[in-house]
Amino acid sequence: MYKKIGLITGITAIGLSIAGGTNASAHTVKEGDTLWKLGQSYNVPYESIKKDNNLDGNMIRPGQQLNIPAVKGVSEDQVKASSEDKRLLASLVEAEAMGESFEGKAAVAAVVLNRVKADSFPDTIKGVIYDKGQFEPVMENNLKKPSPSSEKAVDKALSGYDNTNGSLFFYNKTTAVSRWLDTKPVNIVIGNHTFSK
Repeated sequence: MYKKIGLITGITAIGLSIAGGTNASAHTVKEGDTLWKLGQSYNVPYESIKKDNNLDGNMIRPGQQLNIPAVKGVSEDQVKASSEDKRLLASLVEAEAMGESFEGKAAVAAVVLNRVKADSFPDTIKGVIYDKGQFEPVMENNLKKPSPSSEKAVDKALSGYDNTNGSLFFYNKTTAVSRWLDTKPVNIVIGNHTFSK
């Protein structure tokens, strides 16, 4: 009996791994677990865990089985950054995405890193950030002291995480003055920002 259960459990785990990607896994909820804590632990947005498990609310209970989705948007070609680069990028993220979710902050950082890798932009973080006319906080000399959340978002983006599908631009439709970005195909909308290539 125990061998059959072990075999079935093993087959189920293999099935989950194949169905959800190499990083997908199952998790049995323990006392004190929350969706947010699980998201932090598995490095995936808690909203993805909620969606993958068809949860209406945020309540989970001990013993409940949850599918943890594979980490999506991880890039192989990561940008190297000095501590000065990280601080500068976190300052830009804070200025551009203050009040946005962690995912929104990581997305702004990802756009900068995507530009570093793109042929049509400077090839350093500093070069991209100070590229003439690109970021309003830079033009207005209004970079902010980074919050811990912005610093973590930068670290996540530097680890290769890109939740923007390779976007090179972002803007807030309600505050943007130029309508040029409206002509670009939309990759994704995260919070108040629209991301495009």
